[in-house]
Amino acid sequence: RKMKKINFKIVGIGVVVLILLGLEFIRYSNSKKVMENLTTYSAMKVGSGNVKGYIDVNGKVEVNDTKKVFVDKKLKVDEVFVQEGDFIEKGQLLMTFDETERNNIERNLEREKLALSKLKRDYNVEKELYKIGGSSANSVKELEEEIRKVEINIEEYEEDLAKTAEKILSPVSGTITSLTAQENYLVDTDSPLMEIADLSDIKIVLEVPEYDVKNVYIGQKILLKPEAFEKKKSFPGKVTKISKISEVSETTSENILETEVKPDEVIPYIVPGFKVTATIYLDEQESEIIVPKTSVLESDKKYFVVVANSDGIVKRQEVEIENLEGDNVIVKKGLIGSETILITPDESLQDNQKVILQMRGRGSQNVKSGNAK
Repeated sequence: RKMKKINFKIVGIGVVVLILLGLEFIRYSNSKKVMENLTTYSAMKVGSGNVKGYIDVNGKVEVNDTKKVFVDKKLKVDEVFVQEGDFIEKGQLLMTFDETERNNIERNLEREKLALSKLKRDYNVEKELYKIGGSSANSVKELEEEIRKVEINIEEYEEDLAKTAEKILSPVSGTITSLTAQENYLVDTDSPLMEIADLSDIKIVLEVPEYDVKNVYIGQKILLKPEAFEKKKSFPGKVTKISKISEVSETTSENILETEVKPDEVIPYIVPGFKVTATIYLDEQESEIIVPKTSVLESDKKYFVVVANSDGIVKRQEVEIENLEGDNVIVKKGLIGSETILITPDESLQDNQKVILQMRGRGSQNVKSGNAK
């Protein structure tokens, strides 16, 4: 029986292909293991002037004007219709006073007016009698003096009546911040019955840390987030006044300057004492390279960022920073504006170490998907 001849050339080629496939499989497996052991970092392409800085600060609501309510006479309070902390409308009835004294003044005034009418009638009769010799000039003069006395009495009673308040209406729309008067309270004319915060003229006072004051100026735009809205609603405004005196914050113990801001529109439901956070937007630096504060590492009083090439190989790059603005850092030296840097690098990263990059920001694309660190 005739044997088939083996084609060693074909067999050789097959063996080579199997060897190559095996090597490729080993290389792929090793590469996969390496990639699985790599850490993923968020990265960004550095640009110039593409991020606008900001400062987040805390503050509270205050008012420019507080109305103090007085009366000119010691009166007895009859009824009080409001409580401390109440919001009131302009013209709203706040309290009434006991009517006894006012009624007495009105009765006395009425008596004097009746007396004046009688005296004027007598005076006219006396003048006519004087013309025909039936009365003396002295009698006419005495009646004139009596009339003037009664007129003075009437003027005094009218002045007293004007000072004898019947009720008090609110002079403004606002919130009662202090209330002294109570029912049956005898008024002290030297002390206010109540104080009303005028909500038509509110201001918001922010605490700006001293190291950020250089970035704040009159007229600067801000965004206000009152805690009454759980910071879910924002209101635009602007800086109106910056204090010249440094103070220590009661909440942070930092040296701060009180900075007054005014909202562009009326903010509803806020009253003096409410807390507010604000974002103060800084001027955009077109010629500066701006990177996130989290991307900067510090060692021996030197600053570094971690630069990565397209293969994910990293190295530390020393940089010089001039100042910090909000969540961003302005880099003065060390970057040219086209590098890829890690947004949140670890201190333990070494030069030439390989990582997986997950690009963020403008024009980003994922080099390799993974959980960003």
